[in-house]
Amino acid sequence: MRYDFQNIYDNIDDNLDDFINKYTTSVHIASDKNNRKSLECYRTIFQILNTVFDDQKIIEKFEKLTSYKIELETPYGIMVNEIYWLKNIIISNAIEKNMTSDIIKILQLFKDITNSVAHIYLLEYVDKLISMNNVRRSSLSDLNEKNLVAHYEVHLIWLTSLAQHIRTKDKTKFPELNHTLCDFGKWLHGDGKITIQNNSKYNSLNNIHNKLHIFAQKIYDSIEDGEYNILITYLEKCELISLSIGTELSLLDQIIINNKITKDTLTGSLNRNALKDLFESQYELALATNNNFVLAMCDLDMFKKVNDTYGHVAGDQVLKLFVQTVQKHIRNSDMIIRYGGEEFVIILPTVNKKNGYTILEKIRQEFEKAELSFNEHTIKATVSMGMMEIKPEKIFKKRFIDEYIMIVDKNLYTAKDNGRNRIEVY
Repeated sequence: MRYDFQNIYDNIDDNLDDFINKYTTSVHIASDKNNRKSLECYRTIFQILNTVFDDQKIIEKFEKLTSYKIELETPYGIMVNEIYWLKNIIISNAIEKNMTSDIIKILQLFKDITNSVAHIYLLEYVDKLISMNNVRRSSLSDLNEKNLVAHYEVHLIWLTSLAQHIRTKDKTKFPELNHTLCDFGKWLHGDGKITIQNNSKYNSLNNIHNKLHIFAQKIYDSIEDGEYNILITYLEKCELISLSIGTELSLLDQIIINNKITKDTLTGSLNRNALKDLFESQYELALATNNNFVLAMCDLDMFKKVNDTYGHVAGDQVLKLFVQTVQKHIRNSDMIIRYGGEEFVIILPTVNKKNGYTILEKIRQEFEKAELSFNEHTIKATVSMGMMEIKPEKIFKKRFIDEYIMIVDKNLYTAKDNGRNRIEVY
């Protein structure tokens, strides 16, 4: 289609500068090649919009712009927002110039532009999702012990197939849409009912899996319509729900693993011998399900003084009291491991830095207030902690555990140096 928007604005430079400064994420960084190119693209777009032009000419410029934006890792939503504001500027100028008869054309043009941009973002998203799913499957295959999470792998295969069908717009041999008949659904409605003994967990998993297939059905119904923005939304929903399924399974798996681990005979915490395997499993699960987790090193303050003043039996009771305090505030899927003497490691799966700090701070405060009665003495103790949030992005390496332990241990000693009875965060 041919458009005639000649003289739709008086000054291209003023309109462009106003648009760039108010409505785009682009910044004038001379050293950033893609930023320069995206700004140059917008200048060309403004020039074209002020002339007589074919729709394909402007769409091609937006396609180039989209490629630069993707390289700049500009989210799809932000790119669409920029197009929205550009459309509003053009409509506003058309009204001022008494070109109201062109408004319907402008709306149609920008609808086509937005859909073309959405198509490029969709293909990019599909490729990234397929690549990421391969990484997730690799992480699962590297696990030393796979229980329920093994079934997540067949689900990732299903999700990858869904993404591939979106890319090809192929409705033949489409991934199973019935949530009870896909490979994961067959397990969930069969052996899964028996294996997952927690009814609320099972119902939650069943509900989110059912919701996933509802969005997959929407993708099937829309795949030939060419409404790429809708497909992006549905695919994003599918990926988020998929990650929720992986998270639920990994937490259930962690409970199974924790129950198998040999316990420290004194405190009931997990044994240090299992730390490396536990950490590796948690790292691989977090990578596979796109989750963060928190690692903390804890050390009871002035513990030698407790032993020297009240004896080792009293010291043992203090150690038990600390573990009991921790267990009040953590889930069955969380881990407290006796690292040695009065040192403990805590691992909190699917927890970010903010929430991890909140949990650890509650433990610290309660332990500070706790009183232990022993041989007519009242014993009080405190704990110092070093913690960090871990966001796995690389395939697990054996050295990771030592590197991360060194970080939280350093934070722990910073807490000691800063007065004890506190948490230092990396």
